[in-house]
Amino acid sequence: MIHTFSVSNYGSIREEVTLDLRIPGTAPDLGCFRRSAAKPDVRLPTVAVLMGPNGSGKTTLLRALVDLGRIVSSPTNPVHLVPFLSNQTRWEPTRFSIEGEGDFLAPGETPRRFRYELVIGRIPTEAGADLFVSHEALVHFPRGRRRRLLERRPPGTPIYVSRDLGLRARDDRLKGVERNRSAIATLGLLNVPVAARFAALMGDWLGSASNISDNETFTPDTSTVIGWLEAGPDARQWAEAQIQRSDLGIEDMEIADEFGGKHIRFNHVGLDAPVVLGLESKGTRRLLHLLPLIKFALDVTGLAVLDEIDGDLHVDMLGEILSWFRSRESNPRNAQLLVSSHHVGLLDDLEKEEVFIVEKDDSGATRVYGAQDVQGLRRDVRLYSKYRAGVLGGLPRFG
Repeated sequence: MIHTFSVSNYGSIREEVTLDLRIPGTAPDLGCFRRSAAKPDVRLPTVAVLMGPNGSGKTTLLRALVDLGRIVSSPTNPVHLVPFLSNQTRWEPTRFSIEGEGDFLAPGETPRRFRYELVIGRIPTEAGADLFVSHEALVHFPRGRRRRLLERRPPGTPIYVSRDLGLRARDDRLKGVERNRSAIATLGLLNVPVAARFAALMGDWLGSASNISDNETFTPDTSTVIGWLEAGPDARQWAEAQIQRSDLGIEDMEIADEFGGKHIRFNHVGLDAPVVLGLESKGTRRLLHLLPLIKFALDVTGLAVLDEIDGDLHVDMLGEILSWFRSRESNPRNAQLLVSSHHVGLLDDLEKEEVFIVEKDDSGATRVYGAQDVQGLRRDVRLYSKYRAGVLGGLPRFG
């Protein structure tokens, strides 16, 4: 599970903003909160909803998470990282840090808390900018004490590695780390098991169950959905049950192999012929194409990062999706769902520890804070009415 994520000088984010998911000790012990396996005194939500006006930076924050996963999970050149475009910050570094828990050190054992930091520096060139890794560190906390696994300083300085990582200081594989690529990703490709497992963890968390690609959002195409449905009966039964919950007129779903290809179609109450997917409502199509990402997060990766989840979906269907992650019965593995939404009707179904407000200050820079940080906000009040009254902030301004 993710505990915190911070980023600075990235897109509309200038100063460091932090998505802090840790729940204060004064909050009641609700069923939708889960205790950290690595640090039981820490509780975390399984749902975090980013709300705020259009253009406030909600997508930017989620995209920063996905970009971090992309860089760490494969030896990718971070050329697409755009800084906050002011004269003061244009050539300043972009900084990421994430704290969470995973079993990459000892697979199958109790997850351990870790912190990963990545700093991407910039040098002006005639072609634009030369990006390089100026700092990278992976630490864990055995018995609560900070211990480095890897630490990397600017290019030309030695990379520190601990024996817990499975390397010695003079290992030839360290020479394969290029100045503009993650050491973790490179060492993972060079068969360093701990590095490979951590890179896979970050790739699964921040990419495998996300609908963000560069500056766009997407959903799996129909052929991908068909492949997922045909992979096993459990996926097919689960998907059909969720579609029936969203459209009470649907009796069942089938995959037909006709007209030179495979198609999804639905049998409806009162109709004598099936309806192909392309003729279904936008909401049904949108839900079906999101289901593989959601189910993959619940069953495999433990995290879904979904931007603009409310497109074409009724607010009650959105609440239903969130409930799959909040319920211990449907989410026994403590998977988390991080989403952006404009559907303020969701607020009355959420606890204040699950809501994060994203807005811009007068200089155009994004800032983020939790509803739980709003002074005097009681638990027994409707969050919707408080948001509409401006108590939570993050309201759009017109004119």
